[in-house]
Formats: sequence, C-alpha cells, structure tokens
Amino acid sequence: MSAESSPFSRSGITRRSPQPPSTPQNVSQDQGDAPVVISTSDLQGWMSAIEQHLNEVCHIASEGKLNSDQKLRINNICRKVGHGVAQMAVKYQSLKQKAIETHSAIQQLKKERDLTDCLLEMKQSVEACTKHQPASTSFADMVKKGSNNFIRPNPFSSVAIFPNDASKTSDDTKTLVQNIICPEEMKLKVRSVRKTRNGGVIISTETKQDMEKLKSSVNLVNSGLTVDETNKRKPRIIIIGVPCSMAEADVLKCIYEQNLADKLPTMSRDTFLTSIKLSHKSGRKNLENTNYVIEVPAVIRKALISQDRLFINWTSCPVRDFTLVTRCFKCQQYGHAAKTCKAASPTCGHCGEDGHSIQECSKKADSPKCATCLRFKKPCGHKTGDTECPARKAAENRYINSIDYEGA
Repeated sequence: MSAESSPFSRSGITRRSPQPPSTPQNVSQDQGDAPVVISTSDLQGWMSAIEQHLNEVCHIASEGKLNSDQKLRINNICRKVGHGVAQMAVKYQSLKQKAIETHSAIQQLKKERDLTDCLLEMKQSVEACTKHQPASTSFADMVKKGSNNFIRPNPFSSVAIFPNDASKTSDDTKTLVQNIICPEEMKLKVRSVRKTRNGGVIISTETKQDMEKLKSSVNLVNSGLTVDETNKRKPRIIIIGVPCSMAEADVLKCIYEQNLADKLPTMSRDTFLTSIKLSHKSGRKNLENTNYVIEVPAVIRKALISQDRLFINWTSCPVRDFTLVTRCFKCQQYGHAAKTCKAASPTCGHCGEDGHSIQECSKKADSPKCATCLRFKKPCGHKTGDTECPARKAAENRYINSIDYEGA
C-alpha cells in the first residue's frame, strides 16, 4: 500500500495551513525570551514518518492471520490516529502564529515602557536642575496656561485735554488744568493725571459722572483747552498655533465659518472680514505653526474668547486676549518701539544706567536692575521687562484700560 493511496495520508493538511514568516517580525533571534517554535518543514517530516508507520501497521495486519473484523478495527484505529495527529498539527500551526504575533506585541510594549521610563528620568532631572532657579516666563507661556478668563478693565472714565497752542507741553497743560479746576469744590474723584502726546493730558475719574463734570466745567471750557473723551482702541486677540501652510484669507474664512457663523447669525462673512484686521504674526521662523494677532470689534472678541479655542480647518488653536505692551529696547520704557524713540542715548537693560547698551555693559556680573523702576526711583532689584515688574504691570493696566471691551 503506497503512501499516496493510503487513507491515512494527512500531510497535505499541514501544507495547507498558514505558514509563519521566515523571520518572525519584530522578534530578535538572540533574545532569550523569544518563543521556541517548530518549523513547518520539521512538522511535515514528522507527519510523513507517522503516516509511514501507520501504513506499515495496516500492511502487517492485512498479511497476518487475523480475521476480517480485526483487520477492519486496526484499519479504523490507524485512520483515527492519523486524523488526530493531522488536526493537532493544524492547531499547532495556528497557535505558533499567534505566539509569534503576541511576542512581537510584547516586545513593542517593552520598548515603549523603556522610553516612558527614560522620559520620566529626564523630566525629573530637568525639574531638579530648575527647582531653585528663578522662573522666566515668556508671553507665549502665559497665554497657553490654564483656562481663558475675561479681561475686565477698571470701571474708570477718562477725559483727554489738549492745548490749542501747539507749542505748549503736557506739563504746561497739566499746570493750567490744576490751576483752574478744584476737585474739592467740584467733589471730583480723580484717579490719575498722566501726560500724552501733542501736549495733552488724560485725567481718569472714578465714575462717568465725574468725567461729565469735568467736560462741562465753565472754567475749563473758557480756558481755550480742547476737552473730549478718550478714543479707545479695538481689542486684539492672539490665536496660537495657526498652520503656516494656510493662506491668511483661508484662516480668516475658517474663523468665521467654524466659530462665528452660528454664534452671530446676523453677521455676514463680508461684514466680519471688513471689521477685523490682522495686526501681525508672531512666533519663531521656520516652524510649522505661527500666531495670529488680530484686531477685532468687541462683540467678535467676546464671542471668540468665550469658547477658549478656535477651530481652524483641522486644527484646534488656543485664543487669548493680547495685552502685551511694547517696550523700547533703547530707553527701556513702555509704550513705544526703539525705531520711534527720542532718547539721546541708550539705557542699559541690565544695570539700568544711561549712556550704554546692554551689550556694552561692564556690570554683567552684578545682579540686574530694572531700568524703568530705577528711573522712577522705585524698587529695582529685578530684570528689566520682568513679568512681575510693577512698571510693566502698570503699563499693561494702562493698555487694558485704553481698549474698548464694552463691558466684557
């Protein structure tokens, strides 16, 4: 009886079963915990040997002095053994494939765990190194922190007073106003008097009623001074992480369609586009994302700021009020840039002294002094432009109160 014609020939079953890859994926051969598997060729060899032995048993039984019933029983038993062995081989092939895949997944998880442990160690090292160092927070860091809170300007009212004579200075105007106005008699609550351009002064009062008293003062009207309410600027917002690959027009379109169309249904896209203005973009060059600083009306600002994030195409971008004040890197004062500075000589941003820049400073080994606070004879034991600098906070407060938030 040949092997090919034998009823016990089951080796074809193992050849039809799924074959594992010649080199298990993601499994290193030198790893001690790799699964030990039997190759398909070895398994087929064992199956052939078992089939051959079963065929020999059947052949011996057929030639022996057995009756027909005994020969049939031996034949059926060999058939069952051959079938069981073949099924066992098929199950083994399937389990072997699953074992290899499982081992590969375990190795990948181990790599990810090792990477996580490495990152945690790096984080702890960085925290240990920076634990005792003074914090230096950038504006980008500040705007990214926490949930968004509405800026609430002080409820003060202001009036601007300018001389008709262009040769007059702000000091002249201030002196004249203080000579002709008596806050005690008028029961005024004056918060501050500060100088402004074109020889004018801005007087801030506690209430709008106090401002109306100043505007209607006969002495002030008859003095030849121009009295008017201050013109507040539109709010500015910053949108963080806008993809550089998007054109400006597409960004503005997405801001309207994905964020405002449903909130302000009475505002058309054309109205939106004509009422806003891109102030500038900020952020490092050669990055995939940039920041948009946009000047918007108060109603649009309120609608956008209230949702904390803007959806722009496939990107979710944090949105914040933009209240960063300009600091001159020549005189170190707030409110103007170096290109418009009228100072005769530079002021050092490290030691706070006039006559040299920070690059030329000979006192860099000494502790820094704030140039702005030093000029106004205030405590100056901090860096110029520090986020906690009282002069900077005062400048930011003035900026905020010069914006028309309309009660936001």
